[in-house]
Amino acid sequence: MVAHFAAVAFTGFMIYVAWPGSSLFSWHPTLMAVAMGLLMFEAITVFSPSSSLIISWQRPTKANIHGYMMAASLFAAIAGFLVIYYNKQLNNKEHFTTWHGTMGFITLLWACVQTLGGLLLKYNWLIKSWKIRLVDMKLYHATSGLCAFTLVSVTLVLALFSDWFSSVATGTSWWGVFALLGCLSLTVMQQVTTAYLPQTRSKPKPITTKQGKRKEKKEK
Repeated sequence: MVAHFAAVAFTGFMIYVAWPGSSLFSWHPTLMAVAMGLLMFEAITVFSPSSSLIISWQRPTKANIHGYMMAASLFAAIAGFLVIYYNKQLNNKEHFTTWHGTMGFITLLWACVQTLGGLLLKYNWLIKSWKIRLVDMKLYHATSGLCAFTLVSVTLVLALFSDWFSSVATGTSWWGVFALLGCLSLTVMQQVTTAYLPQTRSKPKPITTKQGKRKEKKEK
């Protein structure tokens, strides 16, 4: 439950300091915190054997909930991006002049590709001609998802060094938010590596057929 508390606490704090509606810019940190810090994180932990809130539910149901939450996360992230883009246009400011802005744009593109990969995984019959095993597709999707959330974490940490956040959070509150982000990142990393890393290290099964045994004897 600590991980879920961290997600809610981070999102709640960002909404509190941004105070959505106070300005056009205020919707950018609000939407991005909801998209990346809450919806995307909860969508990933749906499959966690230790952190899922619906651990006893069937996997197909979990997959559907994961898809809905990821779609909502993507829509919120796109809205947050459009808000900051339009806000800069109104104030005659250049775009992507900071590492936060550049990494944010890359992260959004990666999230779009990741969502497309999820759709192909769900409707894998569309790419049967590619001859990719379902288990491999799941591994690729999970690995790409880990990379996506790593980009999310880097982008959010860079946001902590922005002029806006530095003016609304200092000292203990700043380090508290940094610790919350670290908790979210470690939770996702632990979940993905624990679930999929053992598969990449598994050894091939020995030949147990009669023909295989005969072939082995001949070779000896």
